[in-house]
Amino acid sequence: MKANLLLLGLALGLPTAALAQSAPNRSYFGFNAGASYATGNFRSTDAENAEAGFAKTGFHVTLDGAHFFGGKALGLAGQVAFSDNGRLLANDVARLGAGYTEAFDVDFTTVRATGRYRRLTALVGPTLLFGPEKFKVEVRGLAGVQQMLGSPQITVQLEDDPGSTFTQRSSHSLTFGYAAGLGLHYNFSSRVGLVARGEFQGSSPITVKNDNRTNAAGRLSEKQPVTAFTSTLGLAFTLGGR
Repeated sequence: MKANLLLLGLALGLPTAALAQSAPNRSYFGFNAGASYATGNFRSTDAENAEAGFAKTGFHVTLDGAHFFGGKALGLAGQVAFSDNGRLLANDVARLGAGYTEAFDVDFTTVRATGRYRRLTALVGPTLLFGPEKFKVEVRGLAGVQQMLGSPQITVQLEDDPGSTFTQRSSHSLTFGYAAGLGLHYNFSSRVGLVARGEFQGSSPITVKNDNRTNAAGRLSEKQPVTAFTSTLGLAFTLGGR
């Protein structure tokens, strides 16, 4: 019991002590770039899973900023980000083709995939920045909107019959988006600093439309979860003060 109370005291006391020793915060804006690692069903390559996205690791660029109220630790952060999570590869198309061939009980299936996962997010939310003048830690949670700029379009033809062709359309859904993560700030001077971030990003499922699907045989994707972990490095420029 004493050990649990000690751990609880440390968990509550360390952030309080860190905030008490924090140097005043100034508002900032910055640019970050790095990688977006697709996770969960978004990354899955299971052809039998209707929510498998076959998404890949791609690039992620952001415009970030935050305003701190009276130099305090608590502020309001915002982010506009562009992410690319790749396209279906030859082995992904082969998996889908084998699944449709079996499901429709035909001799062969031709599958073609075009386009990439590209999305734009605009998020705002509370942020907490604490630490001494030179090195600070930022914890934030953001919410807003995600606009899909496109997703892979998949066309399936059963055997050599053009009339059997059906298509999973590229999605351009506007959905609720969110992000939460940690940022490490190292200030070169009173004006410029280096920022490393790691964040988990996600959204409500995007809507996927299908053309000429006369039955639900085989994989039929109508909702696609989008989740990713992002890792970026960039510069932050402070505003106001000296």
